[in-house]
Amino acid sequence: MTKYEVSGRAFAIALVLGACGGPAAEAAQSCPEVSYPVERARLSKLLAANAFSREESTFLLKGVDQRLRELPQGRLNAQGAECGIQAVRAFILGCVNETLPDALKSVRMPSAKSGQADWGKANVSRREAGAIGMVYACRAAAMETFLSP
Repeated sequence: MTKYEVSGRAFAIALVLGACGGPAAEAAQSCPEVSYPVERARLSKLLAANAFSREESTFLLKGVDQRLRELPQGRLNAQGAECGIQAVRAFILGCVNETLPDALKSVRMPSAKSGQADWGKANVSRREAGAIGMVYACRAAAMETFLSP
C-alpha cells in the first residue's frame, strides 16, 4: 500500500468515526427504521451520480454485499441485538452514503489505476479504492458500536 493509500484510509476512518460514531451510537439506542434495500439503492444511485462505470458499480456493490454478509450475527452486543443484523448492515450502507461524496472530492484523477488489488480485483481505480476505504471505515465504526469484541 502506498503512503497515499494509507493516509487516505486513515483520513477515511477519522472522518467516519467523527461523522458516524456518535450518530450510530445514538441510533442504536432508539433503532429507527432503516432498510438495507433502500440504503443499497441509494449507494447504487450515488455511484452512478459520481461517474462510476457500470462495471465499477457492479464490482463495488457485490463487494459491499460480501463484506456486510461477513459481519458475525452471533457477536452482536446489546445495542446490535436490539436493532438486528440487517439494521446494522443498513447503518453501514447509510454511513457510506453519507461520507463517500466528500471522500470522492479529494480523489485526484479518479479513473486512474491505483496499483492496488482489492476485493479480488487487480489494479482498482482510485475512486474504487476510495469507496472500498469508506466501506471498511464505516464497517469498522459499526463493529465498534454494535459488536462485542
